[in-house]
Amino acid sequence: MHTHHTHTHTHTHTHTVSLCHSHHTHSRTHTLHTHHTHTVQTHCTHIKRTTKMADDVNQCIEDALETLVSITEKSGNLRKDLKQDILVSVSTLMKEIFTMKMQLKSAEDEQKKRREEVKNAKEAKARGDSRTTRQVAPSLDHIQQYTRSGVQQVTPSDGGRRKLFSEAVKKEDNKRYRITLTPREEALSPDQIKTQLKRNINPTDIKVGIKAIGTIREGRIIIETGSEEEMNKLSSEIDNKLGERLEVTTHRLRKPRLIIYIVPEEITTQNVATTIKDQNPKIQTNEEDIEAKYKFKDRKGRHNIVMEVGPQIRQQILQIKLKIGWEICSVADYLAPTRCYKCSRYNHKHYECKGQETCPHCAGQHKMKECKAEANEQRCINCITYNKSNKKERINESHSALGKNCPSLHAVLARYRNNIEY
Repeated sequence: MHTHHTHTHTHTHTHTVSLCHSHHTHSRTHTLHTHHTHTVQTHCTHIKRTTKMADDVNQCIEDALETLVSITEKSGNLRKDLKQDILVSVSTLMKEIFTMKMQLKSAEDEQKKRREEVKNAKEAKARGDSRTTRQVAPSLDHIQQYTRSGVQQVTPSDGGRRKLFSEAVKKEDNKRYRITLTPREEALSPDQIKTQLKRNINPTDIKVGIKAIGTIREGRIIIETGSEEEMNKLSSEIDNKLGERLEVTTHRLRKPRLIIYIVPEEITTQNVATTIKDQNPKIQTNEEDIEAKYKFKDRKGRHNIVMEVGPQIRQQILQIKLKIGWEICSVADYLAPTRCYKCSRYNHKHYECKGQETCPHCAGQHKMKECKAEANEQRCINCITYNKSNKKERINESHSALGKNCPSLHAVLARYRNNIEY
């Protein structure tokens, strides 16, 4: 045991002298293990991460240690054991300095990598922004599925605690509060209706701000206000003063719809509301608060249910996973824009369509199954139509009308949201 100790001690001494008198070549080419990593890391975080300054500080310390070694070697008054202790201590310090330099370099490399990632992300975002305009709604992480009836379903992704759309737009009210005026007499034109309104209704007196007024199909007038309260005031005033000549229709916001994924086969639209109430006591609801609209199978044969709920029930349900039968089911907001699969446009169905057959992939006048266009030849009929009437604010039209990143689809979904009572 004594012999082994002597060998180790001699090796340490030899290594120290070699380290000090060879300008630290060995220490700079090998990574040395240290038991003081935490101390060095803590100290390193307080050093200004500038390479030149760090190198200057390290060089000063190394010079001081070399001077100490030189004086120790030249001194004839020190006992041999004390001299050896000084050299061992210097060697330890040199190891710590080397470790610190390596850690500092690693941190600088990591910081450089992060800066490059941020730069690339900004450039990618800039490239994306250059291809879109104000018509494009905020980016959606959604899944597209198709029912057997051909209705497209667009649902947001799920995972973790989902941020509700109502929370995302909390500071900005994008809802649309509108009333429609229909003439009771066929001879009453839109211009005459507007004249009657200006003569009989004073928005200032009833404290209502008019956001927009316009003419729609069949000679009707649509008026948009800034809030539900203003909408109700204006509706009541028009009905009182012009009710004999005009029929007033108030546009109410739609209830939100949710989709329940992968429900047990035995669950139906008739019993799903009762099942949710009985198996999920945290949801404060009556069966009447949940209206199941329909059940469908996805491409993998799994059953999903779409239901309509109130805004408060929606918030409760979206924060949990529903227990239904023996399953735990995910739930998400459900938006299904009405799309015509004849002309490939929105807001009507094929049996109501008066337009021409239009391929959703290339905008050609043929059926989708007849399309031979390659991916780089795709064109969206909806974005083409938008660009024709918006010369100054063009959007990307080089994609299929069925694409999930289509600007026109995003714009339609944004309008849908603005008409839902979240």
